Amino acid sequence: MIWQLIFILGGASVLFFLITAAERARLRKLLDRPCAGIHWHRRFPTVKHDDIREFLALFTEAFAFDSIHRSKFSPDDQPMALYDARYIPHLTMDDHGEFESLDEVLKSRYRIDLSSVWHQDMTLCELFALTQSTSQS
Repeated sequence: MIWQLIFILGGASVLFFLITAAERARLRKLLDRPCAGIHWHRRFPTVKHDDIREFLALFTEAFAFDSIHRSKFSPDDQPMALYDARYIPHLTMDDHGEFESLDEVLKSRYRIDLSSVWHQDMTLCELFALTQSTSQS
């Protein structure tokens, strides 16, 4: 009986390790990129650096990435693609409520209802542009 328990716990540990390693491998391309600040400033030349940083910090927090990676997100990154890179369908049992957290942040900080603007291919650039139109009104 004890050997069965050890075998089950050992198998679960190996599975957890493999899932974590697979996630890191899929995200490594993103997390190894240099700062994408120049891309943001080319798209939004009149926007203050702090506004872009704040948006990226809020997005990074909502998606449970370490804050040191916030400058690596490009305007062309798609939240859904980032979500898909993080989770393996049929293997990952639960997510971390990224979109729910993002919706809360957008509502409280920018008065944007994510469900009313969301589409599958939405980019961070599109989301950020929405934050700018609400902050100027």
